[in-house]
Amino acid sequence: MKRFIAIIAGAAVLAGLVLLVFVESPSPDNASATSGGLTTSPSPSAAPAAQATSAAGPASVATTTPARAATPPAVRLQKLPQTFSQPVYLTSPPGDTSRLFVVEKTGKIVIVKNGARLATPFLDITSKVSTGGEQGLLSMAFDPSYATNGRFYVDYTNAAGDTRVVRYRTSVADPNVAVASSAKVLLRVAQPYTNHNGGQLQFSPGGRLFVGMGDGGSGGDPQHHAQDPRSRLGKLLSLDVAVSPVKVKLYAKGLRNPWRFSFDAKTGALWIGDVGQDQWEEVDYLRPNRPAGANLGWSAYEGTHVYNSAIAATVRKSSLTWPVTQYSHSVGDAVTGGYVYRGTAIPRLRGFYVFADFASGRVWAMKGPGGARSTLSGADGNVSQISSFGQDASGELYIVSLAGSVSKIVPR
Repeated sequence: MKRFIAIIAGAAVLAGLVLLVFVESPSPDNASATSGGLTTSPSPSAAPAAQATSAAGPASVATTTPARAATPPAVRLQKLPQTFSQPVYLTSPPGDTSRLFVVEKTGKIVIVKNGARLATPFLDITSKVSTGGEQGLLSMAFDPSYATNGRFYVDYTNAAGDTRVVRYRTSVADPNVAVASSAKVLLRVAQPYTNHNGGQLQFSPGGRLFVGMGDGGSGGDPQHHAQDPRSRLGKLLSLDVAVSPVKVKLYAKGLRNPWRFSFDAKTGALWIGDVGQDQWEEVDYLRPNRPAGANLGWSAYEGTHVYNSAIAATVRKSSLTWPVTQYSHSVGDAVTGGYVYRGTAIPRLRGFYVFADFASGRVWAMKGPGGARSTLSGADGNVSQISSFGQDASGELYIVSLAGSVSKIVPR
């Protein structure tokens, strides 16, 4: 998410055509170890044919090779009848097929149970949350043992604009209501600006809570946080929430604003949609069980293109993990990372990573990190302001719009 301010103000963003460059990631073992513009846009034109490049490094020096062809099936969207207040995320507790939890940027989490919205919010922290620009209540995650411990986690910017990751507990008497007094702050990160807050929470297959942190904001990472191992900004953080106090590790660096990322429910691979600066949007891929230490390149590089030559001179190209796909701002302006589909309703979509662009409304699917990116017909161009994807307990996917709607991806 790049420019929430532009969204709220209703500014217009251009969408068009551009050559799409795709890059495969180099061997993860080469990485060195250490310790966005949202507005309604007209339906875009079809993208040009995809191209893939070798894993040797940036597109400017790579040898072009064909991407693996895999065509996703056409789908349709089934819109939920409810309208939400700037929704930014959707999820469900493990094994709970009757409820959807919708996170509203304005500070509430609401429940849709068996198709009906419950009148009482599951959690209301509007008094604690700053909502200007890209700030707000940004996501939530249920503990893998939620069924027995009732714990869940939220990421928000507080009244001062700083990041807080907080654990709550669900009421024993009423599973549709959280206990507000159970709040325990697990992570505090000061934010120097109002944008690039990251905000995604996801549990890894190993049970650690991953937190996406943007580079601190403004533009171009002026304080050089993303490449600084002493800073928690511009990073993916890995939290061990099973111990007290919580242990925080830096898992990956070189991120600008990893607004949405997810783990493949089958393989455990990590997919990251990292919102770009002036020209390029990118999706990154980290193989299952990869050790900490990946450097994704920002702000030395934006995608595979040099952004800050001074910083680029200080990093080894061979140590960087390059994006598996990237696209120009004439195609879209803010990538919205999604999920690898592992549901059962659309068998031909299984194994495809589904993601989108907020500004242009494009929706794509690609099968594996070396796959060609293809338009997801039936979803592409049909939702404005795609702030997030959501996944329910059955592995089915939803498209969340900051404009207020939630739509389920279903077979055509």
